[in-house]
Amino acid sequence: MNRGNNKVVVCDDDKGILEMLEMIVQSSGVPVKTQDDSSKLLKQLEVEVPKLLIIDLWMPNFPGDAIIRKLRSDSHFKDLYILCISASLNGEQIAMEAGANQFLSKPFDINQILSVLDRVVLSN
Repeated sequence: MNRGNNKVVVCDDDKGILEMLEMIVQSSGVPVKTQDDSSKLLKQLEVEVPKLLIIDLWMPNFPGDAIIRKLRSDSHFKDLYILCISASLNGEQIAMEAGANQFLSKPFDINQILSVLDRVVLSN
């Protein structure tokens, strides 16, 4: 993994949330890439491992918890910080059991995202 890498990847099938998260990350001056098709995410991450992955739990094709489990089983992604987001009631338990570092329920506060960015990406 690139030590100087401070990129963020956001994966959500909801285009509105994807665009909002992209704007929040860009406003912090951090490079961001987005992906609305979870089945393409793993291939994208193999090309360039970000510092932070923000991923929705429930998506068509490939659910977020399955992606998190796959990433956690690969030592190439051991330093990847995973923030899972979801509106489901038991989302936090599912996300944490899959191996996420943190969970935020939707709708989340913009300051919560900025706080994670500051702690995980900007202060390292």
